[in-house]
Amino acid sequence: MTNSKQFKKLITYNIDEFTNLIPNIGCILGLDLGDKRIGVAISDRKRSFATSLNNIKRKKLIDDISIIKTIISDNDISAIIIGRPVNLNGKSGKKTQSIRRLAEEINKSLKLPLLFWDERYSSQAVEKIMIQELDLSRSKRENLIDSSAACWILEGALKRIEIN
Repeated sequence: MTNSKQFKKLITYNIDEFTNLIPNIGCILGLDLGDKRIGVAISDRKRSFATSLNNIKRKKLIDDISIIKTIISDNDISAIIIGRPVNLNGKSGKKTQSIRRLAEEINKSLKLPLLFWDERYSSQAVEKIMIQELDLSRSKRENLIDSSAACWILEGALKRIEIN
């Protein structure tokens, strides 16, 4: 089996396949890949909850991957969940192809199981909470939105993993 095929085997859209690829205990990294920033969240080892970590200001791909690698090694990460833009009809969005390419590059370097998770409305839902419940200013929201969306994405997947 070629290296490319091995890496693609670690990438899935199916929560059941993903659950079979990962150990029972271990932190999972959640990523919301944007053009300017990557939102980062992490689960606890038992996968009971997710916490927003920070945003990575996008630079070169190699720099972004290096930062993600450091987060992975510092936090004993066993798998990655990446938000996948999906249209209202459930079909892949315009950005899906570029996010998939980026995820494949990340996966080649990191060699961890990776799940694409429907991120529909994650940023909008988080922003609504920030406005209505937390009354945060636009500038404060801008600094928190991506990592909070990553947390939202990760939380959704963790709930499904818990059911399995």
